[in-house]
Amino acid sequence: MANLTLADLDALPIDKALQLSFKERDTLLDLILRDSLKNVGKQPERQVGLMSDYFEEDMVRLTKIRAIKIRCGGFIPVDASGEVPSLVPKEQFKLVFSNLKTALEAMGSKPDRIVNLIIFLKNMDYWGEMNAVYKEFVKSCPTRAAIGIQDLNKTYQIELVNVIAYKVAK
Repeated sequence: MANLTLADLDALPIDKALQLSFKERDTLLDLILRDSLKNVGKQPERQVGLMSDYFEEDMVRLTKIRAIKIRCGGFIPVDASGEVPSLVPKEQFKLVFSNLKTALEAMGSKPDRIVNLIIFLKNMDYWGEMNAVYKEFVKSCPTRAAIGIQDLNKTYQIELVNVIAYKVAK
């Protein structure tokens, strides 16, 4: 079946949907997640392209494609050696989102499949700068919060926590 739509998926009984190829189910996951991230009303301009108000988890659709929820712990701005290579906030933002992307890919997912995350920032004055970097990595507009917290560990300017994403079972 080529170019399946969500209507096609909805019409399939579970046993037939589970027979779809991995590629078909993987493509459908992106459609499901895009359809599931919702906004209550018109978003303020500062939010557009950054976040959604809520995620409507459609368990029937997700079950039909054998989607798996991934819950991740924290991501911090450290390099492969475990060190913080830069104290410059923008460099830390790039590194932490790169670390998140690398981890999700190792788990069989990707940043565009994130449906929720919490961002801790040491200094909220860098909120706009962080959002600019965030938009380079995350296109899905997950539910999220950015919270200012002065007492992050060590010299961290950012930490990502409670990251929830999806992938399709092989």
